[in-house]
Amino acid sequence: MSLPPTPEKRAASVRAALARGDLLGAYDEVVRRGDIADPGLNYLEVLTLARLGDTDRGLKLYDDYRLEEMGGVDPLSLKARLLKDQAFAGRTPSRERLLEACLLYARIHRTTKSSYPAINAATLARIAGRPRLARFLARHVVDETAPERRSGYFSLATLAEALAVLGDVDGARDALIRAMQAPDADVGARSTTVLQLQRLIAAQGDDHGMESLLELIQPPKVAMFCGNIFVGDPELEAGLADKMREVIAREDVGFAYGALAAGSDILIAELLLEKGAEVHVVLPFAEPDFLEQSVAPSGESWVARYHAIKARAASITFASNMSYMGEMEQFAYGSKVTMGMARLRARQLHAEAIQLVIVEQRGDRTLSGSDVTAWRATGGRAEVVIAPALTRPVMPPPPPKSDVERGTYGLMFTDYPGFSKLDERALPLFWEDVMVRAARTLEGHGDVIRQGNTWGDAIFAVFQDAPTAAAAALDLCEELKKVDCKALGVREGTAMRIALHYGPTYSGYDPVTKRTTYYGSEVSRAARIEPVTPSGAVYVTEPFAAVLEMQGDHPFDCNYVGKIALPKSYGVYPLYRLTRRSD
Repeated sequence: MSLPPTPEKRAASVRAALARGDLLGAYDEVVRRGDIADPGLNYLEVLTLARLGDTDRGLKLYDDYRLEEMGGVDPLSLKARLLKDQAFAGRTPSRERLLEACLLYARIHRTTKSSYPAINAATLARIAGRPRLARFLARHVVDETAPERRSGYFSLATLAEALAVLGDVDGARDALIRAMQAPDADVGARSTTVLQLQRLIAAQGDDHGMESLLELIQPPKVAMFCGNIFVGDPELEAGLADKMREVIAREDVGFAYGALAAGSDILIAELLLEKGAEVHVVLPFAEPDFLEQSVAPSGESWVARYHAIKARAASITFASNMSYMGEMEQFAYGSKVTMGMARLRARQLHAEAIQLVIVEQRGDRTLSGSDVTAWRATGGRAEVVIAPALTRPVMPPPPPKSDVERGTYGLMFTDYPGFSKLDERALPLFWEDVMVRAARTLEGHGDVIRQGNTWGDAIFAVFQDAPTAAAAALDLCEELKKVDCKALGVREGTAMRIALHYGPTYSGYDPVTKRTTYYGSEVSRAARIEPVTPSGAVYVTEPFAAVLEMQGDHPFDCNYVGKIALPKSYGVYPLYRLTRRSD
């Protein structure tokens, strides 16, 4: 059995993941340290949470880990960065919070003499309406080191930001051009600069052409790829490859998510790998069934190419682990999850998400055509290569289709920690103070709840879609925090654990309750998440977070909490914590 990596090696792995923009991988790696108390890894965990946008948890851990005691410009500035992010959490920045972060950055600058807190203080002062302070700090950064003596991405990007604050867009552009040529101009570094400039432009407008600065440093785009299945033809493939290769290069795609069906999917994935992009495979259902339905009918060569891409893929995800049930809706569900995953990644990188597609001229009548329609309907940009008439494979017959009704819904399970240990005399109070509150809250969402059921302290509810499930879960979470824990005899702060999933289920008549019930493997998956959810929190699956991301301007945040082992040997799954965005 190999020894775990030293804290130094683990820290290097985390920094490498951050550099390539793999924030989820960075977080998974840093939390693998377990109970090892290493200040450097504690710092990296909080830094990763900050980049993931999980500001509240980052602030809590910053204090819990006592990172301020580490000293040094980076640990000290991290607290100011979290306060800055908190200021931008609402629809409009909080001027009070901006100034709090600004003054903390300025204090750190006076202590450390570093230009990093100085430029952050300058930018925040400019955004908060303190132009004299902004110019003073920015001028100090510019005068600190002559431009020709600067090297390295962050030094040059800091100079560019200072010049932008001073209104010297041409000088800022020259500095950013040099910054992009630095060896450490990685995706992670560029994404932080993009966010800073976006905030500055939003505050002071683009009167001086500052948008052009963003174009210089935008991180590579994130793509969802899809297209028609076809039988191989060397001449056809060569023509399509030339067109798609040009699109991938022009759009600078660095990350991509898609299935690997024969034809368009596999061809696009091969071209992405050829360019050096990071490819993530997302399959709609069990792999053997996917190979049988979507790859093998086009010929054994496609199966070999499928496995070659899979071996080089950055990750393999199953939208659902269920078998293929003979339903086109399963492919549509997988596509929706894939599109949402691409957009989640783009949000983390402050990059643009696009769609790469190869379809026939009348491809709008195909599943891939529906994917294009869905992507564009939610504000996405699709780059479509039109193929000539394609030779389609002879598809195998689908499995026998069940007569039982199926649909795709939001699924909620809840549980109250400590219920089984309540004193018998407290049970009537629990029923009135907890379950009646829960019922009243859910009644407010009655028009979108398809089914509700209880078992003691547990609630199972089925919702029409992901956004309505999210809204109901958070309303329930907030209402049940008002319960009198002392009267119940439970620890202060005890509240419902709530888990959400979105997936296909059966619905049918329950002969015992004489009501419609919902069941299936995805219901079981939702049930397994609730026990690992902390008291008073709402955890959601990756498919739920992805589908929610496809809803456009929704009022929710899904913050990554890691890959977590579910009870009863159900497997290890990435989970997210659901919260409402600040007003």
